[in-house]
Amino acid sequence: MNDSNRVAAGFFSLSAGSPSGDDRPYLAWHLLDHLPEQYRIPGILLGQRWASTPACRRARAVGGDGWSDVDHVVCYLLTEPVDSVLDAFVALGNRLHEAGRFEVQLPSRYRGPLRLTGTRAAGWVAVSPDVLPFRPHRGIYLIVEALGLERRSGTVAEPDVLDALAAVPGVAGAWMFTTTGEHRRTLFTPGPVQMTVCYLDDEPVMAASRLEPLVTDLTRTRHVLLAAPFESLVRWDWDRFGSASPSPLPDGSRG
Repeated sequence: MNDSNRVAAGFFSLSAGSPSGDDRPYLAWHLLDHLPEQYRIPGILLGQRWASTPACRRARAVGGDGWSDVDHVVCYLLTEPVDSVLDAFVALGNRLHEAGRFEVQLPSRYRGPLRLTGTRAAGWVAVSPDVLPFRPHRGIYLIVEALGLERRSGTVAEPDVLDALAAVPGVAGAWMFTTTGEHRRTLFTPGPVQMTVCYLDDEPVMAASRLEPLVTDLTRTRHVLLAAPFESLVRWDWDRFGSASPSPLPDGSRG
């Protein structure tokens, strides 16, 4: 990876919906309690989560066995040294659990760290590919692949795929994360996978319809496990603030 990018890996957690059918208690706990606490760890640069709506589920291109019920995606971006960050991450989780602050959980489908192996920004995006996740977006399109022996090194980015994804209207760019065999823990999901996160400026369902032909091409040569849009829970919605005129200050001056 580019030495200017402080992100070395992404820790992914993919979950199914709550057995009760009501995910709101979990989402409130994670966004208002658990996720903010992770910033106590210096090596965690950013935590983000996305969720599938009924419309997003209908727009899925692929949802294989064990992945078809994934409704929630979380990604924490980690710096080096990744092993030390993971140790602190697990230790903090244990302390929160002991304090009674880790009781709300969803059925896990994947949990573990993946090395960052490729970044790309669309040509019309002003920012560097290295900071793309920090830019506001409406959601993501996530592509999860099982890796065969020929693609398990995790050291070489795949520019053709990233370039093709970044060229799709509504896609601001994409980051690719790959299993490398490092950072093993017993609580992490085994098996080599690759996850490509497309950051979306358009509504996820609309972007999904444009991405589907590309995903269909990928399935001809790759073992795609999941290809699906997810919405951001922190929304890019500043347009609704643009129509109101600013109120005058009490003394009639302007700020």
